[in-house]
Amino acid sequence: MDNVILDASDFLSPLLHSHAANDLERAMVGVFTAIVQDLQIDQLNDIHNYGTPWQGSRTVVERFTKLNGLAVLRRDDGGLSDKLMSVIYANWESIASERGLGFLQFILDMLYPTQNEVIRLWHSKKFASSYPRHVSEAQGQGRFLTSRVRIKIDAAVNISELSELAPTLSRLVPWQVVPEIAVDIDAEDVGLSIATAGTLQLVGNFSPY
Repeated sequence: MDNVILDASDFLSPLLHSHAANDLERAMVGVFTAIVQDLQIDQLNDIHNYGTPWQGSRTVVERFTKLNGLAVLRRDDGGLSDKLMSVIYANWESIASERGLGFLQFILDMLYPTQNEVIRLWHSKKFASSYPRHVSEAQGQGRFLTSRVRIKIDAAVNISELSELAPTLSRLVPWQVVPEIAVDIDAEDVGLSIATAGTLQLVGNFSPY
């Protein structure tokens, strides 16, 4: 829903519709209304939107986003990041009892569509005593599911932005889940040739014993 911007007359309706005894009082009302419109209207609109902050200005959305520890985007994209932040915060408020890996996936899909993956990690049963040194993305009979997840992000994303968002992404998982953020780099196959060289020597033991 688009943000509804109010003007000074909306906030000062009781004053504007009150009885004015003479021209001086009417002039004073007009001056006061103009002052509010010129100097205070943005702040009043922000306060008005505190009840539904996802419909507010960038200032309001960012203020409540930070208050809840969510992602704050500052992209030069013509206001698209502001809309993303509004959608993210609105969904955060609407699914308060169902936050978890599902909400983490939602955030990642909003920020980096088709460039992310949340993977549950497994650990070798044989080396359980050295947990978590032997974690793996692959499931198998000799492995058990751990409380760890790997947030895999495509290397094509803005790494600088990702580093700023990493602490926020880590806080979005449930308390019992341990996250790690990895950048998925596609490595091309590298041909490797090994050459060996040596000299042949014949060694004999001439000891009588």
